[in-house]
Amino acid sequence: MEKPLLLYIFLFYWHFLNALFTVEAPQSLYTVERGSNVTMECTFPVKGELMFRDLSVSWEKKDEIKKQVYSLLKGKEDFKNQHSDFKGRIKLLKENLSLGQSLLQITDVKLRDAGIYQCVIGYRGADYKTINLKVNAPYRTITQGVVSTGDNEWKLTCQSEGYPQAEVIWQNREYEDLTDKANTSYETGNDQLYHVTSTLTIKSSIDEIFYCIFRNKELRENTSAILHIADSADGVLWTESRRFVGAILIVTAFFGSVLLFMLCLRKARANKDNRTPVTSSSRAKVSNNKDTHDCRDVSFEEKELKYIQIEKT
Repeated sequence: MEKPLLLYIFLFYWHFLNALFTVEAPQSLYTVERGSNVTMECTFPVKGELMFRDLSVSWEKKDEIKKQVYSLLKGKEDFKNQHSDFKGRIKLLKENLSLGQSLLQITDVKLRDAGIYQCVIGYRGADYKTINLKVNAPYRTITQGVVSTGDNEWKLTCQSEGYPQAEVIWQNREYEDLTDKANTSYETGNDQLYHVTSTLTIKSSIDEIFYCIFRNKELRENTSAILHIADSADGVLWTESRRFVGAILIVTAFFGSVLLFMLCLRKARANKDNRTPVTSSSRAKVSNNKDTHDCRDVSFEEKELKYIQIEKT
C-alpha cells in the first residue's frame, strides 16, 4: 500500500516541477537561403548560477528517421551519434547557456536541412519545443539563348535553377501572355534543386523583345530575363552575309581567270596574223619555238620577229 502512494506522490511532484520548467521558442519558423548560415534558439529558466553538470541539451531533426543534430549530456558534448548530414556544420553557442539560451548554429545550409527540429532541455526539469526550418534557393541567374530556325522563326530558351519549383511565364513587348506556346521541363539532381528549361518557338521579325519570368509563388519572388532578337540576329545575318560574299569572290575569281586566258589567246592570235614571210630556216626556227610558247612568251616572240625583219632588209 505504501509503494503505490509513494509513486503517486513522486509523479505528482514530477509534473509539478516540470510545470515550473518550461522551454520556449522565441521564433518557431526560420526561412533561410541555401548556402547561408542560420542560428535557431530556444530558452529555458535558469535561477542563479548555471550548474553545467546538471544540464543536458539535445537538438533533433524529425524526419522519417529521427536524426541527432547536437547533444550535450551533463555538461559534456557528445558527437558519437550525430547524424552524418550535420558533421562539421553544427555549433552550440555554449557561452549563452548561462543566460538560459540554447543557440544552435548551422553553417552552409543545405536544402535537405529543411524540416522540423526539436529543442530538448533537461535542467532540474525537462521540456521541449519544436522549430520549423525552411530553406529556399532563389532563381537569380537565368541563362538565355536565341537561335534562328529559318523563315523568320526563332527558338528562345531560358534556363535556371532554384527551389522550390517555379513556373515560367513568357511575354512579348506588349506584355501579351505567350506561356501556352512554350515548353517547360523540370529536372532534379542530388542537390534537390529544380533545373528548369523553358523554350518558346515563335515567328517574329528582328528588333523584337521577349521576356521570360521565373515566378516562385511560395517565395513571392519573380526573376526575369530579356531576350532581344535583334542582338542575336546580327550574328546570324553576319554569318549568312559572309557566306554570300565568299561565294561572290569564288565566282569572280573563276570568271577573271577565264577572261585573262581569253585575252592572252586573242593577243597570241593577233601577233600570229601580223607576222611577215621569212626564210625557211627562220620559219623552221619559229615553228619549233611555237610548239612550246605560251602567253608569257609573247614579248620574246615579238622581239624575234623584229630581228628577222631587220635581217631581211
